[in-house]
Amino acid sequence: MKRILQLTVIAVCLTGMLYGCSKKSSDEIDISVVSNQAVIKFENDILDFHTLTAGEKVSGSFKFKNTGKNDLVISEVASSCGCTVADYPHGAVKPGEEGMISVTYDSKDSKGMRIQKNITVVANTNPSKTVLKIVATVE
Repeated sequence: MKRILQLTVIAVCLTGMLYGCSKKSSDEIDISVVSNQAVIKFENDILDFHTLTAGEKVSGSFKFKNTGKNDLVISEVASSCGCTVADYPHGAVKPGEEGMISVTYDSKDSKGMRIQKNITVVANTNPSKTVLKIVATVE
């Protein structure tokens, strides 16, 4: 009797597994969603300010192009410290269009250092985060 009960439970489990495997999942990803994403392509991902005098503020920019098939939307640009401030396009960048992320670095507390600051760009791309860098030697 115990053996029949065990075999019945196993048969029910196997039937459920087979039914679940044969059913198409609604969670499947349509490959066209991935292939039609926005793509952000930067001319350069490092901005070198070379040698700075402590206390000097410098500005530069990272030029990019949307080389994807959909509108590019940048949702956030964050710097690794308060000494670096970034400005970016807040609207959609159409496929084929270019844009710019402007950065300003304040070297007031960096005397005698070789700095590297990260600027993280979050957008509707794959991967969703792109890291840009600014570097300089502060005397």
